[in-house]
Amino acid sequence: MNRTTRQWRRTALAATATLIATLPVLPSAAPAFASTALGKASVWITNPSTKTYLSQQPPVTWKTGAAPSGSTITVDTTRKYQPMTGFGASFTDSSAWLVGTKLNAKQRNTLMRDLFSRRDGIGLSFLRQPMAATDFTASGNYSYDDMPAGQADPTLANFTIDHDRSYTIPLLKQARKINPQLTLMATPWSPPGWMKTTDTMNGGQLKPGAHQQLADYFAKFLKAYAAAGVPVRYVTPQNEPLHNTSTYPSMSLTADEAKTFINDHLAPTLRKQGLSTGILGYDHNWDVTSYPESLYTDAASAKNVTGTAWHCYAGDVSAQTVVHNDYPGKPAFQSECSGGSWEGDEQGAFAGVMDNVINGPRNWAQSIIRWNLALDSNGGPTNNGCQGCRPVVTVSPKTNGTWSYAPTVDYWGLAQASKFVQPGARRVASNTLGKGSVEDVAFTNPDGSTALVTYNSGSTARTFNVGLGNRHFTYTLAAGAAATFTWTSTQQGSTDPAAIGSVDIPFRNPDGSQALITYDSGLLAQQPQVRVGDQWLGYTLPTGASLTPPTGESALPRDGWQASASASSSDDPPSKAIDGDATTRWSLGHGMQPGDWFQLDLGSTKTFDQIVLDTSASSGDFARQYEVYTSDDGNNWGEPIATGPGSTVTRILLPTTTARYIRVVNKTTSGSWWSIHDVSVFAPAGNTTSPPATSAGLQRKNTTLPDGTKLQVTYNSGSGAATFDVPWGGTTYSYRLPAGAATILTTRPA
Repeated sequence: MNRTTRQWRRTALAATATLIATLPVLPSAAPAFASTALGKASVWITNPSTKTYLSQQPPVTWKTGAAPSGSTITVDTTRKYQPMTGFGASFTDSSAWLVGTKLNAKQRNTLMRDLFSRRDGIGLSFLRQPMAATDFTASGNYSYDDMPAGQADPTLANFTIDHDRSYTIPLLKQARKINPQLTLMATPWSPPGWMKTTDTMNGGQLKPGAHQQLADYFAKFLKAYAAAGVPVRYVTPQNEPLHNTSTYPSMSLTADEAKTFINDHLAPTLRKQGLSTGILGYDHNWDVTSYPESLYTDAASAKNVTGTAWHCYAGDVSAQTVVHNDYPGKPAFQSECSGGSWEGDEQGAFAGVMDNVINGPRNWAQSIIRWNLALDSNGGPTNNGCQGCRPVVTVSPKTNGTWSYAPTVDYWGLAQASKFVQPGARRVASNTLGKGSVEDVAFTNPDGSTALVTYNSGSTARTFNVGLGNRHFTYTLAAGAAATFTWTSTQQGSTDPAAIGSVDIPFRNPDGSQALITYDSGLLAQQPQVRVGDQWLGYTLPTGASLTPPTGESALPRDGWQASASASSSDDPPSKAIDGDATTRWSLGHGMQPGDWFQLDLGSTKTFDQIVLDTSASSGDFARQYEVYTSDDGNNWGEPIATGPGSTVTRILLPTTTARYIRVVNKTTSGSWWSIHDVSVFAPAGNTTSPPATSAGLQRKNTTLPDGTKLQVTYNSGSGAATFDVPWGGTTYSYRLPAGAATILTTRPA
């Protein structure tokens, strides 16, 4: 969790108690879909407002024919997407200590059954395990190779996982025994303090000479856990590498540092040690997509990094789809998403869980992992961590000195998917009725059964249809309730692509595998667009790609420039963005809000075609969405000429424009302060020779969205970067596309 999120959480409803419900006896039978009649679908409901939790309802009967007019969720099981690895949480030290030492053997065995058995419980199948201390430990900081202050252990002679043997490893082994399909990933919040610049686990960076020591530390951990009966399938190099705090275990690790560590140390060491554990990159929030993508931009990184791990605390879940479409060969995993008191009452908390469970997979996540599997009634024990975080189950002391446990809404939200979606299930196509109505996600299981998870995020009951080929049924779902429908019959009849609302663009890799891109009109806001005549021309620009005009670029001199802004920090005035010093900055002075703006007066009318906003020295402080306006007099701005998502270095391409004033307007909310360390404006510099186009590995396809937006998609299936020409607004640009990357060019009416 990042700094801004944590500070906000501490002030939001801090006194709200952990929300719990009465644990019912879960059915000691196979999930209902296994025995449902061919003409019916089973229904399981959770509705916190009526204290109904994973309750089986009377089945619904399929009717022949197309769904009647009205709100319809159309499922198309012939359109398949990512495989699902699983749903789960984390046995943090605090969680394992509570379950392993405070519950008696009978309680513990019952709870573990309820958590991990698909037949008798909710079938959790994925655990993200911390490598040593986090912000949730029962006894403060610890690593697997602690040394006295000022001392080091470069050979790792003192390495031991003994701390985990008393209660953590026994629980992990028990979980694997109950659910043999359980997947584990492991993540350090910090290496041992002696490897770091701070000589402590709290904050700091890795010492320049410690990269191989840390790689050996990973290898020793993986081997020790495997020997203890707990094999680990994935690791990430560092939890939340863009969040660095002195209050609990953490470490800064930039994208370039991560690339060096992975390529030169971690991946070679794992291979040398005979370890097949996959490496997932990033392990942080949705709002900085350039970090994970930068790990895919060269051949070594692309080979060594299996995929990306995501957190839910900043940005939007659609970032997972953006990165997937940019690099379609790399899977996504949601590795942490905690609910808590900031979500309000039990209904608000359940809404947060269901949003995660439904929209994570809809945006290519192969896993949905909450945070603490268990905490006490005070949300602890913490290690200077999150205040008000909500676990999957609460373990609490009773007045007689014994302890008991109860599930929270996270348990029930996960259950709506985890009990019915098997590891290896494939997400399949379905439309969604959207926020404020019935949201959904659908899966087909390895046994051929189908599960449709729905949630009514509106304020009133909703009646809707579910269509599958030439059959349908109708159902009414209460506000704030979730329903999972399961059936065994196969789809008969075709599906109108317009009913789903998205298009699939498949490409073929040299090894025969498929690279699949999906697109819908909602993604338009996630890509840069420029107004050219009566059209908006859009493009995606994966990290490592470039779109270059046919003329050279010349930076306009800054003589006579003046900068202004809607607001500024007293220490960071707008003038610092144009002073030529990248160590100084303009800063907004408060969290970003729609309508915040930064403005340039170029001193006189100038001609330009590119603006670059550089926030590299404050990498997370860029505008998440922007609009660009120009003016001749500073008063009349007209319509925007460009719009798109920001990034650490935001390059805004424009049609050749003549104006004196430029205004960049922020369009979204973020807890980060908008900062600009350096702003440059470029003008065409005359004719140049474009790089020769290369076509080896390039594949192109054209398609049209149901709303009429035209798409041209180009995928580079080759082994090296390729260049090609892009006719754009009457001008031919040169596009450089890294290996394994794709670009989407869109055209729609302005």
